Amino acid sequence: MVALREPVRYCDAIRLLGADDADVVDLIDRLVADEATDLLAARTDLVGFAHQALNRLDREAHLLSRVERTRHIAAAHSVVVVTAFFESLDDTELPFRLDNGLDDAAAGVADRKRLGEFVALLVASAPPLPRPQRSASDGRTRVRRFYLRRCKQLPSVLRGMPLWEDLDQSQRDAVIDRLGSALADRCVRRYEELRDKLAASFPEFGAWAALSVMRPRYASAPETPMGLSRLQHRLQSISTGRVPSAVRGALARSHQERLALPSGTQTGGTHVPPLSISYVNPDFRVAEITAQTRPHDPDWWHEHTGVRDDLAEFLLGHLTSPRALTHPLVVLGAAGSGKSALASVLAARLPESDFTAVRVSGRNLPADADAQALADRFDHALAASGGGNCDALPVLVLDGIEDLDTRSRASRSALLAGLERFQRERADGPDPVAIVLTCRDSTAARLRFPVGSVAVRLEEFTNTQIATWLSIWNRVNAGYFHHHGVASLDWESLEAHLPLARRPLPLLMMAVYDGVGNALRRLSAPLRETALYERWLRMLTDAADRADPAGTGRPAEAESDPAVRSGRIEQALLTASLLALSLFHRGGQVVDGATVAADRDELVRWPPNYARPLDPLRLACVRSTDALEGAPPSLAFTDPVLGDYLVARLIAEELAELAEARIRELRSIRPAPLDDSFLYALLSFTPLSVSGEVPRFLTERLRLLSAHVRDELRLALADLLREAGRHRREAHYGGYRPVDLGAAARDAAYTANLMLVLVAVHGGAVPLRELFGADAAARWRSLAHLWRSQLSPEQWTSLTDTLRVDDDGSGDLVVHPCDGAPPTDDPGAQTDLGEVARDAALLADGGTQRLLHALSPLVRLFGGDVTARDGGDVSDAHAVLALAFGSSETDDAELVACYERAFAMADALGSEERLRFIVFLLRQLRGHAHRLGARLAPLAARHVRPIGVARSARAAVRRLAEEHNEHVAAVRDVLAGRW
Repeated sequence: MVALREPVRYCDAIRLLGADDADVVDLIDRLVADEATDLLAARTDLVGFAHQALNRLDREAHLLSRVERTRHIAAAHSVVVVTAFFESLDDTELPFRLDNGLDDAAAGVADRKRLGEFVALLVASAPPLPRPQRSASDGRTRVRRFYLRRCKQLPSVLRGMPLWEDLDQSQRDAVIDRLGSALADRCVRRYEELRDKLAASFPEFGAWAALSVMRPRYASAPETPMGLSRLQHRLQSISTGRVPSAVRGALARSHQERLALPSGTQTGGTHVPPLSISYVNPDFRVAEITAQTRPHDPDWWHEHTGVRDDLAEFLLGHLTSPRALTHPLVVLGAAGSGKSALASVLAARLPESDFTAVRVSGRNLPADADAQALADRFDHALAASGGGNCDALPVLVLDGIEDLDTRSRASRSALLAGLERFQRERADGPDPVAIVLTCRDSTAARLRFPVGSVAVRLEEFTNTQIATWLSIWNRVNAGYFHHHGVASLDWESLEAHLPLARRPLPLLMMAVYDGVGNALRRLSAPLRETALYERWLRMLTDAADRADPAGTGRPAEAESDPAVRSGRIEQALLTASLLALSLFHRGGQVVDGATVAADRDELVRWPPNYARPLDPLRLACVRSTDALEGAPPSLAFTDPVLGDYLVARLIAEELAELAEARIRELRSIRPAPLDDSFLYALLSFTPLSVSGEVPRFLTERLRLLSAHVRDELRLALADLLREAGRHRREAHYGGYRPVDLGAAARDAAYTANLMLVLVAVHGGAVPLRELFGADAAARWRSLAHLWRSQLSPEQWTSLTDTLRVDDDGSGDLVVHPCDGAPPTDDPGAQTDLGEVARDAALLADGGTQRLLHALSPLVRLFGGDVTARDGGDVSDAHAVLALAFGSSETDDAELVACYERAFAMADALGSEERLRFIVFLLRQLRGHAHRLGARLAPLAARHVRPIGVARSARAAVRRLAEEHNEHVAAVRDVLAGRW
């Protein structure tokens, strides 16, 4: 199978579509090589072949596999673009034919070559391919720009032909006018005719191009906002119809059955509807990841993208496009926004005849795995699922990047880069794979997604979507409501809590909460998110305790004594919080019931008269799941955000106890130092910042404390931070070791967490001078370097994206929470240099920040990867600076390498910036001509050219000048040595 990369060159497209036509393949090879050819006949042959190939592709599409179909459609589009140009050029009225006179001896070889080079350029070009993440108007603009570039090259071809001299000035002006924007517009109109015909034959191409053109047999696909059913119908309508293997069929049925399973009875009888009938397609935004993309920042999304409501159509376009074979699709959203639900629904909706969906949870991947280990695991999972062939496209759905092990020696960004390499390697072979990732916004803040990936951000529910979900909930629970005398959940009861109800998880929680005695409508104020979680968890806990009094040890007085009942609930919530803490500290590793029990016994000393703790598995929000490949059963929360809340709740309770203890000591006639041993046990293993939700929940919980208690807590934390590391705190809890860390690593985690909590209590900036005195800057740098040296890459990165150090304007440093804005001279969130900038901002590293400021002009032009090195190659920044200032000390081989790198950099720039940079390089090249000698011509021939057939450096530069004819004089001045 031919591995075509996006965009597809016209010559490669012809070779694919005409693979069984030796004459056409030979013709295209001769045109690319610029060999002597009858150009008029060649153009006619290519246009005729294009229409035959498109018709044959329509007839024989059913013989292609899913991947072959995608590649043939991409090739067909490139053929359509160039064919529209040929046909529009033939229809253009000119006072002569372009081929006229080329056989005349007077025309000479140069004239034929000039036109031949232009045709070779067109044949070797790669027209832009529509992408489903872009609008139809954007695709049209890009194609028109492609035509304009070709049209701008035509006048220079004509000016060198003898026929041009026979025209007067008015005729020349008329020809240039007809070959300019007017020709480009005619090309676009003809292209749209051919494009719409292609979309009518291949509905997935219509989704690529954001068109609504389709054959009548597809028009009956239901327009429903539920369950991605439209995606399923559309994919089935274009299915190859191949019979899946038994393994693949069984896997598909398991996805479908999981979608249809009822979620069980919750809290007194209400039923959570299965996803097969309750999943509401969310609105979304979509963008391609670039160096400057800020995928975690809602403001960036609102500024740069628009809201879309065609999720099924977008997924149809993406999963059938070439980009799906080379770049991951990243699904982003806030906690509880429905990312995991989307992953489940998507896996169930893909037809098994054309796709093999393999869903893997991040928490089930091996701990401390590097990129190669993950690639090997995915290879094994795909092979076991029957996805190792081209009959069906494997779709790997990795649900929950935030659940990947936070203690791995490789950062999550490095793992994502390895995942992209894994995908690209397979794309070049016989078994490509599509990858879909889900990730929380808070985790995305510290990730570098592969540039070129497609990111989708799920939007909050609209009023209509909320009403749709409510109607399903009320219909499923109508019997329960009638039997228990409970009113159904109506809009009026929900309206006061709409900010929370716009996310699927909180909406479900409020519905369950209201199902017990219409509790929601009895509230007098809108719910905060933490208050919702607290009320919901207390309700679940009480229901679990009531369900089996004998099994849970619930005393009889709990029914009549509110204090006893409240104590039972607190005890159960403490048990659940310790489970959450076990999961949190182990960074995504498997945690079984025995491990949780051991942790609990080390941290909590239950009095002898206490009833035994409630088994966490009795809570409806906790489940037991089998890890991948037969690993031991693991405990997990139904949604990880519940575990994050419970961790924050446990720490907030202990902090409140600490503040109250300080207040008591201040009143005592025998004051004693604060005992922070339990706090040390809680906070000395993992920075809270590894989960973006824990600091957020903790901040909200701490706001509930009285101002007096917060003030005392602030003072207590400052004392603990100043004294950190001077004495050990393990006297009472030394047996609690969820992970094996040394003293320095535990001190790093503890002090980092004290700083995070102190910032949360302050509610803003913390002046370091007030904390550490006159040597605050030195103390801070010492502390920050301790964190960097002892924490894992992922843990350190989480700190750099949570805290920032700035000058307060008077020369003193302040620490404050990151507000989502980039640091000064930010090289881009998705670049290596961006990580350096954030490291320097937390380390208060003025030297590095000054270097970044010095590099900022290069960063603005070339992006934040200017310092990146591929293997032993020179970096972009080194190449430019060496050519500008250091060439006398650079040996000839390195000088050539610098030019190679610099010319490659120019290819990534826009037209104006590219020309200015080329002018700079030409000026330097002129000065180095005596050193480069015989290497000068091939160097310029490879890079300084608008077409791929340069024979000498001067000819290549002349053609560059003619392509950018508005700058001809400037480039000629360079060549003449006048610059």
